[in-house]
Amino acid sequence: MLTELECLFVPSLIRKSEDLEEQTWTMPSEICLSVQEMLTGQRHCQSISHKDAVLSALNQQRNDGILCDITLVAEEQKFHAHKAVLAACSDYFRAMFSLCMVESEADEVNLHGVTSLGLKQALDFAYTGQILLEPGAIQDVLAAGSHLQLLELLNLCSQYLIQELNSFNYLDLYKLADLFNLTLLETAVVEFLVKHLSELLKNHPEEVLALPFRLLREVLKSDQLTSMSEEQIWQLAVRWLEHNCRYQYMDELLQYVRFGLMDTNTLHTVALSHPLIQSSETATALINEALEYHQSIYAQPVWQTIRTEPRFQSNTLYIVGGKKREICKVRELRYFNPIDQENVHIAGIANWSELTPMPVGRSHHCVAIMGNFLFAAGGEVEHASGRTCAVRTACRYDPRSNSWIEIAPMKNCREHFVLGAVGDLLYAVGGRNELRQVLPSVERYCPKKNKWTFAQSFDRSLSCHAGCVADGLLWISGGVTNTAQYQNRLMVYDPSQNKWISRSPMLQRRVYHAMAAVQRKLYVLGGNDLDYNNDRILVRHIDSYNIDTDQWTRCNFNLLTGSGRKQRRQRGGVLWTDITICFQWYSSKLSACSLLHMPQSADFASSSPSDRHNVTAC
Repeated sequence: MLTELECLFVPSLIRKSEDLEEQTWTMPSEICLSVQEMLTGQRHCQSISHKDAVLSALNQQRNDGILCDITLVAEEQKFHAHKAVLAACSDYFRAMFSLCMVESEADEVNLHGVTSLGLKQALDFAYTGQILLEPGAIQDVLAAGSHLQLLELLNLCSQYLIQELNSFNYLDLYKLADLFNLTLLETAVVEFLVKHLSELLKNHPEEVLALPFRLLREVLKSDQLTSMSEEQIWQLAVRWLEHNCRYQYMDELLQYVRFGLMDTNTLHTVALSHPLIQSSETATALINEALEYHQSIYAQPVWQTIRTEPRFQSNTLYIVGGKKREICKVRELRYFNPIDQENVHIAGIANWSELTPMPVGRSHHCVAIMGNFLFAAGGEVEHASGRTCAVRTACRYDPRSNSWIEIAPMKNCREHFVLGAVGDLLYAVGGRNELRQVLPSVERYCPKKNKWTFAQSFDRSLSCHAGCVADGLLWISGGVTNTAQYQNRLMVYDPSQNKWISRSPMLQRRVYHAMAAVQRKLYVLGGNDLDYNNDRILVRHIDSYNIDTDQWTRCNFNLLTGSGRKQRRQRGGVLWTDITICFQWYSSKLSACSLLHMPQSADFASSSPSDRHNVTAC
């Protein structure tokens, strides 16, 4: 190892050697430390301004005509540029300059189909990432961006046009979107029409009747087309077909009229007797399909097609029944659209709207959703004598007509049980009967037959458990047995085998808790357990179960309180009711909680998700 280092360029640290003739400069070993010994570790360093400075310098070179290696010509106007810059932001130029094309060796390239204004704007964007868009230049820029395959430029043009979209230019903007394949703009025009179709049809009917077939088809397909009744949508379709004799589109266009949402009288008097329908076997079959759907009242949940699905503006949360603090049972059905409310996570009393109430008020009941019909079953009902007890009765709510019907009663009276929809069947699991006896029985409801039959029972009686449906299976967790034993078991029912299968138990026992499926994980929330003194305690932990690995994990977020809740999934998060008259919203992605206040004091509610529209009922 060297003891002295010859140093020529650090005068502040060097001293002359005694040998003046050699004129060498040396550094003492005690001063010259190893660089590696002076530094402590790695650090990633980045210049914030470097990229912008390089682009700015390249742009200045372009403007000055310095170090440029290509000249582009449009409408006899010449523009200097760098091949590397153009190839970096355009597949068109990358292919031109790197695939042994004639232009790859040329110093000057003529561009056809691009205006000089459009090319100038496109080059300005390529070098700066900025562009000034205005009505007089937008078509030139679109043509240049499309021809030169500057995708980010086309995206900015789409955003600009979306901001300019209104009731006077939507059709012209749609034509631009179609011409230049602007998917974002096309989608925005469809959404604009869906939202304003009723108003446009009233004020500018001639423009609506001039809609291209593909655009009208996308509008009629939309689930969010709620500003018009289905009969009005049918009438619009007929008017459009008759306008300029567009009958060649009839069979396809009528596929998107949801005849199943029209009542039978309208189907007979308005649709079936119409000459257009009578002239088409396909159209006649659509009407007959709807009539058959209406005739099979109980089987409707399993006969769902796109033509029977209700149109929804947004995901909806329903509150069904329960018990007020004054002890009376609640018949009310209320709904709340989270998307319609700004800042819902900090809202006070939310804007809940009323729908047709249940035939009978009930609490401790269960609900499930099948085919976007809401089923309510069992629970505790107050009789005329004032006595309350569990019941067998069940009913079904149809959001299409805002009406309830009674369905066949269960074989057992049940409260504190689980109701879940698996495939085309409803399953009622466990619970307590009218004598408060805990049940091991399981029964299933077939809508086609409007009939309940027994399925494979549990190996023990169980109530106050939680359940959910995931992966085509019915999952049950926790609960209490007829000997007051709190459970931590996780059981799964496979309908194809009519068999209950045990899975890894929960991390602790739970009763009166809630369970939800989010993607391929199950979540258990809240509830009660017993302490060492056999006293009931709140469970504040949220635990998740991985279906694929059969493993439980404790989440890093706890409940504020943990008793008396029922919940289900809503758009990747989990909802649960709270005895303090609010919902707590837990996001599995954010591990965060928000509050949503209920319209009244209600407890002992149940819930179930809808796969298609995420309608959640509580």
